[in-house]
Amino acid sequence: MGDVLQAIGFVSSALGIFGFFKANLPSNAPNGAVIRMKVGNQDYDSESYGGGIARVIGYDQQNRIVGNAYNIGIISTGDAICLSWITLKNRDGASDSAWIGDIGKSCGQNWAWGNQEAGYVQDTGERISPSCTWLDADHTNDIASGAMKINFSAYADNLNDAISSGRACSATSFSYGAGEIDGAPGKKRDISLKPRRPESMTKRIIISTENPTHNATELCTHPMSHSSDVVGSDGYYCNMEARELHPLCSSFNVDGCVSVDIESGKIQKRKSLGKRTTNVHYRSYEKVSVW
Repeated sequence: MGDVLQAIGFVSSALGIFGFFKANLPSNAPNGAVIRMKVGNQDYDSESYGGGIARVIGYDQQNRIVGNAYNIGIISTGDAICLSWITLKNRDGASDSAWIGDIGKSCGQNWAWGNQEAGYVQDTGERISPSCTWLDADHTNDIASGAMKINFSAYADNLNDAISSGRACSATSFSYGAGEIDGAPGKKRDISLKPRRPESMTKRIIISTENPTHNATELCTHPMSHSSDVVGSDGYYCNMEARELHPLCSSFNVDGCVSVDIESGKIQKRKSLGKRTTNVHYRSYEKVSVW
């Protein structure tokens, strides 16, 4: 327990509690609260998923702007950012806590796979690399939200109750506009925009076959996912532009399966022509990210 604090994220296929590494928390500061954000999915030189944050605002329990924080507002810039986690450390003795990107995924926000390790499930040792949640102020790519506001106290204590009561979602508010969100977090919002992908995202493929939570079928069919094309641990490739799934020939020896050449970034698709079988070019990528 000494090296972790409890946090809410996906454990297997549902929200649960895992041990979040305390090493991911910010250091103490002489005044006020300290926030640290971790960006997921950030290894592509020309399209870092780092994005930008315009403002971070701390509020007390009466929703007044203060130094020691109860609620935290995050306002993005016009450069989209995908957040794997946000941590809060107060200097007044309040509990340290972490907001995890899986919460955004679970609560109706645009999301992508994350490649940043956050902690582990203490009972099983399963390592957790949470999804990241997208924010974008100008909605260039139709990302749904430009700002968020988090009641961090809801993610510090009584986490089982937070999950069972729905507070894991209601304690975070999202806004289309990139400005301050009035009031305290209180309800889950229904947002249904389908994001468009920037050109740079279409030039990249992510291959993650070892992480059991990186399921290409789920990412491909989820209405709020926003990602480069992927190869997942379930043995499938997803063309995210068309939302098409294709089995990998290495996993499923069937007509229509695809093969990925990691070195060249080329994908070939198997086709049957009468009694003959041939491989035809399907797609090419400038960047291959293997996780």
